[in-house]
Amino acid sequence: MVENDFYIDERDMTLEEVKEALKKYERKYGMTSEEFYAKWKRGETFLVSESVDWSGLFEAYRVLNGQDHRQPKE
Repeated sequence: MVENDFYIDERDMTLEEVKEALKKYERKYGMTSEEFYAKWKRGETFLVSESVDWSGLFEAYRVLNGQDHRQPKE
């Protein structure tokens, strides 16, 4: 396991913890998680481990909010 400021296991997180983790990525990359996730699903983002982590967090966020994590809002 690689330790960094963004490492989390979203399965053990509350909704508030997921929101806080998403905010870190949004500040770092200057876009909302919805914008990132739409780009990620279209294959338009950089392929780094942080993208995988960020997309997993956003999917967890959508599930915790009762949304279908497979369909980003347009």
